[in-house]
Amino acid sequence: MLKIIYEADDPELMEKVWSFRHKRFVEELGWEELRRDDCRERDEFDTADTLHAVLVHGGNVIGYSRLLPTTRSHLTSDFCRQHGIEPPSGPHIYEWSRCAAELGAPDVNGHAASDLLMTGVLECLVEIGARAVVFLTYAPIVKMMRRRGYPVEHISSLRLGNGDQVEAVFSTLPADLLFRHRQRHSIQLSLLEWGHARAVDRLRTAAAA
Repeated sequence: MLKIIYEADDPELMEKVWSFRHKRFVEELGWEELRRDDCRERDEFDTADTLHAVLVHGGNVIGYSRLLPTTRSHLTSDFCRQHGIEPPSGPHIYEWSRCAAELGAPDVNGHAASDLLMTGVLECLVEIGARAVVFLTYAPIVKMMRRRGYPVEHISSLRLGNGDQVEAVFSTLPADLLFRHRQRHSIQLSLLEWGHARAVDRLRTAAAA
């Protein structure tokens, strides 16, 4: 299951998340600007309003994604504005960042961890009413997202401090995209387990509808 939580929902699990992010992004992918002495990767965008999508198997974190409302400060907007670019934003647009599965992660009930993570995050986006996403990423990831059915649009190519080139991109979420993902990976039931705070939010939203 993909646990959808705010940090306050499960501080113990979040400690595993910070460690997973440091291992995956710093130690394995080499994002040295994120290195910390305590080996816990987190930044100023990990706030009380941040949604964390955590793929857990056997008590271990084997996949993770972060979702941020673009109506508040987020990485893509802050970085683009440094270069004089204003990316799309709004109440139905979310930033999708820090997305990764563990290297060599085991299959879960016959499904690859990466497929469960990508399908589960998409299900979460649909559940929270997202209509589009923005993100900073590398060109190969843009190609992967297009293969998975996202109509990714290029915003700008930008240079990181270490010289790497990244792409700022935007994608709407086609109405049938989750259905296609479920069919492709033979997933019939929901992949999500909602944390307490988010579950309360969903009940309030349903009551107001």
